[in-house]
Amino acid sequence: MTWKTVLLFIAGATCLILVSGWLIGASLLPIHSQPNYGETVRNFVKVWIQIAIAVGLLLPSVAFATGWRSPERRTVFGFYLLVLVVQILTEQICSEIFSRSLLVIIGTIYTVFRLWQLWQGRQVLGMNAQKSNGSARVGQSTHPIVRGLLWLLLLFWAVNLIFLFVVGWSNILSL
Repeated sequence: MTWKTVLLFIAGATCLILVSGWLIGASLLPIHSQPNYGETVRNFVKVWIQIAIAVGLLLPSVAFATGWRSPERRTVFGFYLLVLVVQILTEQICSEIFSRSLLVIIGTIYTVFRLWQLWQGRQVLGMNAQKSNGSARVGQSTHPIVRGLLWLLLLFWAVNLIFLFVVGWSNILSL
């Protein structure tokens, strides 16, 4: 994970989101401008956002702060948090300017990247541990709490992606 990779992703995602927003506004995509969520889904989303703040933002922030002396942990969690903050800002701005349905599109794009990012982070932390310990397996010498956090984040964002596809996309598509 490098600055170049992260910045290219953010630039590409932003262009795709802006084009999608314009196409939705011009009724050129088969997407409703507002999601058609029922009360149950809206309540679940409110709870899910609180869980996302705790698991997806607070825990990685603690890992970033406590791992400040480790360049690998600082890189993995620093880039993760940067992309998450950009996603939140993009969702706030673009959903107000264009369409509330963009939240599903933005969430999907960023969640796919985040899963890749976390998998790469797991590999980076594991490979650096392997270098320092000789024959350790990938991820084995990384601190157990950090390893557990990476797996928790991977699981959380995978479930988020499933939710986006099952509930989000089915509620914004107008096919």
